[in-house]
Amino acid sequence: MKINSNLIYILIISILTSLLVYGYFLNKKSSASKKNEISLIVQQLKTRNNQIAKIQKKLFERGENINNLINQKEIHFKEVFKNKNLTDFKDYSFSKYRTNDILFNGNRGAIGTAYIDFYDNDGKILISTYDGIFAFAKLDNLEKFTKIDSNINTLIKYEKFYFHEQYGIKDILVDGDDLYVSYIGKRKNDCYDLKIITSQINENYLDFQLFYQTLNCVDKNNSHGFWAHQGAGARIFKLDETNLLFSTGDFRNRPLAQNLKSNFGKILKINIKSKKADVVSYGHRNPQGLYYSKKLNFILSTEHGPKGGDEININHNPLLKAKNFGWPISSYGEHYAKHYSKSILSEAPLKKSHKKYGFEEPAKYFNPSIGISEIISFKEDDSEFLIGAMGNEIQDQDLGIHYIKLDEERKKITNHKYIPLNERVRDMIISKDKKTIIIYLETTSALAVLKKSTN
Repeated sequence: MKINSNLIYILIISILTSLLVYGYFLNKKSSASKKNEISLIVQQLKTRNNQIAKIQKKLFERGENINNLINQKEIHFKEVFKNKNLTDFKDYSFSKYRTNDILFNGNRGAIGTAYIDFYDNDGKILISTYDGIFAFAKLDNLEKFTKIDSNINTLIKYEKFYFHEQYGIKDILVDGDDLYVSYIGKRKNDCYDLKIITSQINENYLDFQLFYQTLNCVDKNNSHGFWAHQGAGARIFKLDETNLLFSTGDFRNRPLAQNLKSNFGKILKINIKSKKADVVSYGHRNPQGLYYSKKLNFILSTEHGPKGGDEININHNPLLKAKNFGWPISSYGEHYAKHYSKSILSEAPLKKSHKKYGFEEPAKYFNPSIGISEIISFKEDDSEFLIGAMGNEIQDQDLGIHYIKLDEERKKITNHKYIPLNERVRDMIISKDKKTIIIYLETTSALAVLKKSTN
């Protein structure tokens, strides 16, 4: 039976509209009637998502992809505004470009999720969508991204990767001519891991091969339950010429974070040649941001807490000894559920001190959580950073970027500002000269471009 492309396109537009309406209401202060409206919109959204998932599944079985029905060769971004002033960040002009060509997302509060990185001496941008569509654009023409064919469909064959909001790609890293891509993989039935695939950058075709996979997988049927979002982590950062850093979450199987025989709930060092992984730090729930200062030899990482307790962590001299950051024994957040068994609470008590129990204290924690995400350094001396925030509430300092400044020893935060964008900040990159910052805003599926003034 032939699938009508026009009907699919209409369906796609309707779901994107639903997402916009959903996001609008979600950011309003909810009365009882508004809560009812939100509940109905969520139900409608689930129905639309299920309908599109079924269509994508049918296409997937035929070796096709619904994204190509929207635009087969390109991802188009449309300029929303250009060179505006950004409050509390006046050294940079602010431009924004939005697209309807990215279909799938990593959160219900998002229209489309993607990850970005510079390449070709910072002259071009590579983008990867949540479901494995790759494209590139010149930095001076972000309105037109040209799609790149790849063999990703032959490597990743399980269906949830392509149309389920919890799975999919989690980060990309460009290192010279090499591209690394992390994602949630399926090892066997009901058992998921984290993988990195790699390809040389080629604007015509990306030929991916498996680079790394965690030693084992997390079974969905465990005593703590399973939540793929909590296994997200998967940030990749270049440590040095022979090693990568890689963050992993615990998939909600909380005891794994304290188990040194497990790769989950960790920051790992992976040797590029041998693929051997060593634990740099553990006791992590879901590290979403990762930065290493080569000048001063410290790791700055961000981490999703449970209900409250998002963290910024600093790890000096990280390669001397694996440090323990406490999860799930210590956390400044609380469990989402109120009636966990005694067995679960004994393994995950969420005590409020870290230091008292021999763990590393966070440099800062957020309660309520901000949906903390990626980190970039925008000073040559690694003293000042921007940190992304997702979430859904402006009043909780979600939906924007956080500026922090560290002291001379890079051990304490001496200054902190919140810059609201009313957008979920999924990914951020900065050029080597620190003059251009690109932010992927997933609420409206947009790119923000911050250009430093030359004055």
